[in-house]
Amino acid sequence: MTSPSTIAPASREEKREPDLSYFRQHFPATVAHFGALPEREAWLRRLWQEDARWQRETETHGGRVRVDEEALVRGAPPAGLAVEAEFDIIYTCGAFGVLHAALMACRYGRRVLVFGEEAPGAAVASASSPQQSRNVSTEDLEEFERAGLLTKEEVEAAVVNRYERGFVKFHDAGSRVKAERLWMSGVLDVGVDANKLLATAAAKIRARTDEGSAVIDGLRFVRAYVEPHRVTVETRDRRGTRRLFAARLFVDSTSSQSPIARQLNASTPATHVRPTVGTIARGFLRGEEPGRADFRVGEILVSTEDASESRQLVWEGFAGSPARDEYATYLFFYDSVDSQADKSLLSLFERYFETLPAYKRTGAQWRVQRPLFGHVPAFQPQGLRRRVAARTADERVLLLGDAAGAASPLTLGSFGAQLRTLRRRAHLTDLALAADLLDAASLSEIGSEGTRVAQVAGLAEFLRPAPKSAPSTVNETLNAVMAALHTLDERVRRDLFQDRMTFSGLRSLLGHTAKLYPRIFGRVREHMGARGTFWWLADIAEAVWRERRRRGSSSNSSSGGGGNGDEPDALDEAREQTEEPARKFARYAALYKQGDGAGDR
Repeated sequence: MTSPSTIAPASREEKREPDLSYFRQHFPATVAHFGALPEREAWLRRLWQEDARWQRETETHGGRVRVDEEALVRGAPPAGLAVEAEFDIIYTCGAFGVLHAALMACRYGRRVLVFGEEAPGAAVASASSPQQSRNVSTEDLEEFERAGLLTKEEVEAAVVNRYERGFVKFHDAGSRVKAERLWMSGVLDVGVDANKLLATAAAKIRARTDEGSAVIDGLRFVRAYVEPHRVTVETRDRRGTRRLFAARLFVDSTSSQSPIARQLNASTPATHVRPTVGTIARGFLRGEEPGRADFRVGEILVSTEDASESRQLVWEGFAGSPARDEYATYLFFYDSVDSQADKSLLSLFERYFETLPAYKRTGAQWRVQRPLFGHVPAFQPQGLRRRVAARTADERVLLLGDAAGAASPLTLGSFGAQLRTLRRRAHLTDLALAADLLDAASLSEIGSEGTRVAQVAGLAEFLRPAPKSAPSTVNETLNAVMAALHTLDERVRRDLFQDRMTFSGLRSLLGHTAKLYPRIFGRVREHMGARGTFWWLADIAEAVWRERRRRGSSSNSSSGGGGNGDEPDALDEAREQTEEPARKFARYAALYKQGDGAGDR
């Protein structure tokens, strides 16, 4: 495996992209296993570019984003350029954005434009969402029917596999705490062809061309000009021609590394990162025995060794279509941005191919069909900044999905969590347009991920080794947490790995873990320090109190729910018809926030 010191000078000093001989010299296993890919050198260059971008930003700017050219400009677009068409909302292509756009057009009758370099359903994997296929839960898919966006038949047409159950298992050879496989049902138990889902949703937008909506392929985002009355989006087509479109609102759902997301969060650096590599491949040995690919079981989190080189490597394995013999494996680690661990994706791919046989056995015909990779940033508020979160909106500009940094730090299953918020976000977007509340503060109510994120994300600290901890510490701590989950209701397990755990559930988990493994709070202090641990626990206690208060007020209120992920029940029909639009937006935003996302079930 190539060491960080070996590749760093090349990454910094190369004035042009390296050729194949460079990759063969430094990353021989990756080059060899990419050999069957029709565009091997293009994939290698993309990896190199992503490594160079990450290294440039983190090493020279302390994790803060360097904005070379503004993506958002205050003021009118250049004179002499005509706007081709106007819409209510313009979306630059991303998985959640396509679904949101389809719902806005089909359910709320809004005129939408969706554009991207590729057609929706044909987009390549992004840096913040490395999966091409997606794993979700059965109840997540039911959101399409509840929203009235896709029929049951359309959803089923995109399903490539269903698992009987899934499990989590951490290496315990050197651990003083042992835990059997933690089995779960209903967690990431469905493999779906995300491209087919997006293509179906895009077709529904195209069917509303006569109503003013459109989907345009082959356009690259350049910049957006924000004026008091509208936002104008400049694009370039494949010939380099500049094309302008205007709307009341512009939505970016591409990735957390998009130019807009980077500009909005230039002063709010990511604190943590999840370097991730993997493949969709054919030719794994199949069966129920350890080390074989079981197409009826999802492997949510698995480790096969203790920490080394300042990182704890974790695997995920999900079968795709049994008929096509496709199986996806991911290798990742979770770490702070400023640690000394090597975060190069090319180096991680070398480790992936070196250690894959210890996780899954490959047959003679094993071949990589597609590589998957990305640096997935995470924001964990620390110290006095503990209540600061990534920005998700500006005037007439909204970040949704991956662009809003919605990825879970624990698993690669954030798509399901996004689906559970689809109806709520679409409803609030329609209300914001009706009330003309398109300022940054109002739009942030739509993109907000909820206040519990920082506290639950703190559990991800257990995935990384502290500077002076023993190699087995991470697995030992995680085995203690898994042992505690064995004693709790399966609902708690599902909530944790579906990224919707309540504060009270988190408190219960920590309490049971402490009984089994009193060292747990010492592990927290190793990562967060005494002050950070105090504030983390204080925030959990405060959140539990708020959660109980909300539950009590909800049971005594006649205003309806807000915790079922759909539009809350109206007080009465007359109020719905006569209430001032701005007041209605504020009321529904408060009701959705009251549910805090925990009830999006």
